[in-house]
Amino acid sequence: MSGTADRTHDAALRANVRLLGGILGRVLTEQEGEDVYRLEERVRLLARLGRRGDTGAARALAEAIAQLDVDTQAVVLRAFTVYFHLANIAEQHHRTRRRREIEREGGRLRESLDEALELLDHEGVSAEDVAAAAGRVSVELVLTAHPTEALPRTILEKHRRIARLLDELDDPRLTPDERSSREEALAEEITILWQTDEVRSERPRVVDEIRQGLWFLEESLWDAAPDLAATWQERLPGMPLRFGTWIGGDLDGNPNAGAETVREAVERGSAVVRELFRRDVRELAASWGMSTTLVDADPEVAAVDLPDSANPTEPYRRRLTSIWERLGADGYASTADLERELDLIESSLRAHGGTRVADGGLAALRRRLEVFGLTGPSLDLRLHSRTLREDPEGVAAVLEEAARLQRRRGREAIDTLIVSMTRSADDVLLAESLAADAGLELDVVPLLETIDDLRGAEALVGDLLDRSPRRRLEVMVGYSDSGKDGGVITAQWEIFRAQEALAWLAGERGVELTVFHGRGGSAGRGGGPTYAAILAQPPNAVDGRLKLTEQGETIAFKYGLPGLARRNLEAAVAATLLTALPNQVAEEAPPGARETIDAVSRAAHASYRAVVWEDPELPRFLRAFTPLDELGLLEIGSRPVSRPGGAGKNELGSLRAIPWVFSWTQTRCIVPAWLGAGTGLATARVEELRGFYAEWPFFRALVESLEMSLAKSSMEIAERYLRLVEDSALATRVFGVLREEHDRARDVVLEIVEARELLDRQPVLQQSIRLRNPYVDPMNAIQVELLERWRAGEEQALRPLLRSISGIAAALRNTG
Repeated sequence: MSGTADRTHDAALRANVRLLGGILGRVLTEQEGEDVYRLEERVRLLARLGRRGDTGAARALAEAIAQLDVDTQAVVLRAFTVYFHLANIAEQHHRTRRRREIEREGGRLRESLDEALELLDHEGVSAEDVAAAAGRVSVELVLTAHPTEALPRTILEKHRRIARLLDELDDPRLTPDERSSREEALAEEITILWQTDEVRSERPRVVDEIRQGLWFLEESLWDAAPDLAATWQERLPGMPLRFGTWIGGDLDGNPNAGAETVREAVERGSAVVRELFRRDVRELAASWGMSTTLVDADPEVAAVDLPDSANPTEPYRRRLTSIWERLGADGYASTADLERELDLIESSLRAHGGTRVADGGLAALRRRLEVFGLTGPSLDLRLHSRTLREDPEGVAAVLEEAARLQRRRGREAIDTLIVSMTRSADDVLLAESLAADAGLELDVVPLLETIDDLRGAEALVGDLLDRSPRRRLEVMVGYSDSGKDGGVITAQWEIFRAQEALAWLAGERGVELTVFHGRGGSAGRGGGPTYAAILAQPPNAVDGRLKLTEQGETIAFKYGLPGLARRNLEAAVAATLLTALPNQVAEEAPPGARETIDAVSRAAHASYRAVVWEDPELPRFLRAFTPLDELGLLEIGSRPVSRPGGAGKNELGSLRAIPWVFSWTQTRCIVPAWLGAGTGLATARVEELRGFYAEWPFFRALVESLEMSLAKSSMEIAERYLRLVEDSALATRVFGVLREEHDRARDVVLEIVEARELLDRQPVLQQSIRLRNPYVDPMNAIQVELLERWRAGEEQALRPLLRSISGIAAALRNTG
């Protein structure tokens, strides 16, 4: 797409941002006064000039912020934070709008099912082969409660209402009065948003996290997933999509999770799904007035336990009323029971002139039942391998409760137990034994989270299959902890190699392998575009079976609006379909690529480990330089930031990967996303790396992830945080190493992609980041001031400081 076309399509987005920004300016003036509004505008202007190289403006900005009292800093912070929330809403809305525009114009959507089918047709794959592959496609997206969603549900609901108003404003049929009323409604919503604190006053309980996860099911996935399923089934056989959740079942290091939260997750999920089905069934019943005075129906349809006077000539309405009542009374023992009733209705409709009705509202209801069942997302349990050995009584209590829930709700309610930090086949076998003792039927999944564990994947799984043969096996690979352990280059490469080895082993043993990808939201934890990430996996490793986590703020960005949810679900399903035909579409590593990337990884690993794990002063630098300790005061998750036993020498080892990434991201370093990459890539010839970038999806996805992270980072802004490190020698030494490595990574990435500036090939994204920076930079400057004041004992600086953390996360659209 040309730059002119980009600007044309972006005009509506820019208009939305201007509209929302203008309304925010009015609200700010009304709520805080003209002086505050002018101050905010001056700060923004100085930041823009500073970005353009005006050193005087940069000094003036720093002086202006330093002179503000805490209360005024807090107001300026909130102004920028709310602006970013509004800009994010506008961008999300624009993505759904562009999708509709492309479809109306008859264009082909990128990363869509149609694009995948066209590619397969172009490659000469027959319709029969595509259908056979489609029948075994399985995509399971697992929502987790990792504490990276900084926004409470109240704010997320406000975002949806603003997006809905923007959608209404797109209607060209609106009269001037109607348009004015929508804009006034926007002003009302933004006023409420201004008066709503985005920083929680209390840490959310696990039950709150369960509710928040189910909110996405109710508000977007309930419609988006069956809609995608309809598109799939118009073209292909099967039902590829299902959902899981860890929320309530993730007991790894969370003292607030246990048997009670497992029960709460299953029962609440089931209750929400039943109520959603009741709503849909009631709508059908209200619509279906088909009468036996006009058309016959199978007698069995009306044979329900209702009074004879209840809709005696309307058998379908009578049956739907009975279903509605049974759902309300929790009267179905299984999903299959409801399916049988719907089978009866469908058979009668098709036999008596109601085929179109069966293919309409009833089919939509059935697709929802296929995707969600009567229990909703299946709950995964997660336990640390150490806990299995050290607390068998506690583990038994959880597994026994899970078994009771399975007997009540069916196997689909709880079907997986993940063992964190699996080190040997013994860990898996122990978990299976404990589950069997509890009467629990599920699959035990080893989770490989360190570089050494990934390198030992084939030996571990081979030992497991020798000692306990099986036909199916799921293995989880952890991007977060492996990245923290060995750096992004080595983590990604060892995950790639582990999958190759496991796929070969599974093929040799006749085992159906599913690799469960534990990806985070940020690049430092394996995040990035899902479509490209799926196709970057080794041939035969996915093979039509995809399971991955969706974490924290990523869930809101991808599934917060129904249109976005539909698009992101389709991207995952389309890419997974392509992996089911690897011989036709998969691209092997180019000759010599393995040896080269092995050498790159070794150098990157050594560089990363030298900074992170071999420098005993790094933890001290990290705590002073970043708001790591203050993250623990931001009430965004029920789980502690560190695993137990985090004192002394093991302090960094016990720190979870999320706060590790979150803290660096706040300072704009984003160190975990690129540290070691410059040194590693610099060991190879640029010409060779350019070839890999052009031909190899794995390497292309890796480089583009690096490029994105480097574009979002700013070592100039990060340098301002050095004043927080009292040991100036330590600050100079560590930051000097980081800056040198950052610059090396930037330079080599630019050489590989053959560009003068980062993201030159993605001008819309490049421009978005450039437009955001003048608003983010003052937030960082204020955060530094607030950190100094808070650490000096100024209690009133705490809440504004926490707001700065939330605001910068919104600005960068990344926490951990």
